[in-house]
Amino acid sequence: MKVCLIGAGGGIGRQLLKTFSEKHEVTAVYRTLPVTAPEGVVLARFGDDAGLRAAVAGSEVVIHAALDQKSKGKAFTTSNRAVTERLLDLIQPETCRLFVYFSSQVVYAVLDAEKHPVQGEDAVLEDRPGLDAYTKLKLTEEQRVKEVCAAKGIDYLIVRPTVVMGPHMQWSSGIVGAMRMAPFGLKGRTINLIHVADLSEQLLALVERGVKNDIVNLGDLDVTSDEYFRHAAGLAGRPIFFAPGWLTGAAGKAIPSTLWFFAHDVTVASDKVRRLSGVEPHRQLPDFFEPPAKVVVARDLDAVREIATSGKPFHTVGRGYYLWFNDRMSTDQLVMEHYAGVVRQDEGHITVRAGTTLRGVLDHLAPQDLTLATLPEFVDISAGACFFAEVHGSSAEYISVYDLITAIRYMDRAGVEHHSQRNDFEWDRLRASHDIVVTEVTFKTVPNYRLANVIEWHPDSALDEYVAGGYQKNFSTTVHWYPRSRELMVYNVNPLDDAHPKDRGPFAPMRGSPAAMQKLLLSLRLRGRLRIVGDSEQVLAPWTGVPAKEIVGRFFRDGRRRVRNLEVCVPDYHAAKFVEKLRGRLPQMALKAGQGVGVRFTRSASSGRGFVWVEMTSRDASQMHALVEMADEVTGGEYWVHRGKYVPSTVSVDHLFIPRSLGLPLTTAEPKTEESKT
Repeated sequence: MKVCLIGAGGGIGRQLLKTFSEKHEVTAVYRTLPVTAPEGVVLARFGDDAGLRAAVAGSEVVIHAALDQKSKGKAFTTSNRAVTERLLDLIQPETCRLFVYFSSQVVYAVLDAEKHPVQGEDAVLEDRPGLDAYTKLKLTEEQRVKEVCAAKGIDYLIVRPTVVMGPHMQWSSGIVGAMRMAPFGLKGRTINLIHVADLSEQLLALVERGVKNDIVNLGDLDVTSDEYFRHAAGLAGRPIFFAPGWLTGAAGKAIPSTLWFFAHDVTVASDKVRRLSGVEPHRQLPDFFEPPAKVVVARDLDAVREIATSGKPFHTVGRGYYLWFNDRMSTDQLVMEHYAGVVRQDEGHITVRAGTTLRGVLDHLAPQDLTLATLPEFVDISAGACFFAEVHGSSAEYISVYDLITAIRYMDRAGVEHHSQRNDFEWDRLRASHDIVVTEVTFKTVPNYRLANVIEWHPDSALDEYVAGGYQKNFSTTVHWYPRSRELMVYNVNPLDDAHPKDRGPFAPMRGSPAAMQKLLLSLRLRGRLRIVGDSEQVLAPWTGVPAKEIVGRFFRDGRRRVRNLEVCVPDYHAAKFVEKLRGRLPQMALKAGQGVGVRFTRSASSGRGFVWVEMTSRDASQMHALVEMADEVTGGEYWVHRGKYVPSTVSVDHLFIPRSLGLPLTTAEPKTEESKT
């Protein structure tokens, strides 16, 4: 069976893709194409008119599981209606025999709970006042799907999932995170749960069994809200507090229709899907949640192997600041900071364990008058992170430290450790993977060199010149833009050609401080001297570490409102338009007095590809999301978010690293791989 899956990048879509592609030919349609896909799956982009048309025309079954959650207000309905209308326009009876539409249990919000204590698929649904946009959308589109399919002579299947649970889903992982912040719940309600894996199996069986021209709830287990909230709070390690009955009743009218099941005690029927699909899940309440995450400290390969072969999702943590700016993850954690040390040093290369910081690498190289050719300002970052994240400084020669890596060792899910020489195609695949742990990294080294940094202040109109290519006049250019005071502070870093009596030794800057404070600090530090001069690592990476790191980290992580630091990267040929759009949007973003925007520039000398990195720190997450939305809009999806900083949940893995196999010179040698059971 040939299947076209629209919305393959969503939480439900990813599981549908996995389930359907194991037995059938699937074309997966995304808004932004991922770097990798399951073997045998054909990829298509929704915005590619010809590609979308071909994907729909070549499929017997079209599954519409897409939802544009980025659009807000009136745009939410307009955007999502447009997606559905586009698909209904494309399906034709000559090729499509079944159109599957993902609705939701929210449509039952229109029913009188007292007259309909059990929400069955046969209930007559009519619009009523007070419904939110999502509920209205689903009601309207269900009717539209039936009308168009009847007119075209195409069978339809409308499915209404209940509360969808599973890894990384909002009602499982998300509710546990919410309980850590506010462990409050409601009593006396019934909630029907469905695990996303079981939902996918139910739908597959319905399609394979030929269920058509019908509406089916995708659901499984009824639980009380008492049980649900108590279990979530237990996983969060918090005591649960239930709202008193009088408050629950009074709040019923204020609960949005999307959460109608909290306003009344009703039951969503799930017997029909069992009968039609034959799928009988046997999960109990704990099975719908991810088990409590454990922390494994890697001091040897056995500890790495323990978590790599567990079969469970996990995330690897080094010595950076990712956890400062992002919400706590619910998966197991592998801490690599103690798996550190130099393994060997050959001519022109140094190999270190993945937990070794760049500071440790530089300390080992310095006595030999060697260094790394590009560096971030802050070097208390693990070597392993440099493989997965674009750990960059400002460089006219290298995009990031990743470009200095010539070989890695990594462990796969089977516990096998591999050695891999640089191969851009293979490494792009590995960087997108969640299933490997990098254990060793080999960097190429260069002789140490001296640099001079001349700090200048300009009106912010000068930013346009730098973005247009003026940054290339320096070896390294870093800009801190103060939009409120309309000025720029610019670091102009170049190789040292001569000594000068007014040179000043390197010091750690306070680049994120307000403009007035920055000028005061610089005047106190420079005291009339013109340049900051020193070895390359002292000038490029003056922050060897963060004083009182644990205290600072706790401030960022556990503050009343999370402090976010996000950095978005766009290719230089999109940069001028991106900065222009950002200028126009800044008044709406409401930057605080003294709040700045960091701008860095990197370039691959070998390919001529340039990139502009725009960074912002704020307690207002909407400012971060606005940056990403603008980058997406201006570049048509060709943007990246720094993986080591704040990453919004809507950003997929293909936006977390710059593919080197696209547009860069490729390694001509075949990848060398050796395996061992060390």
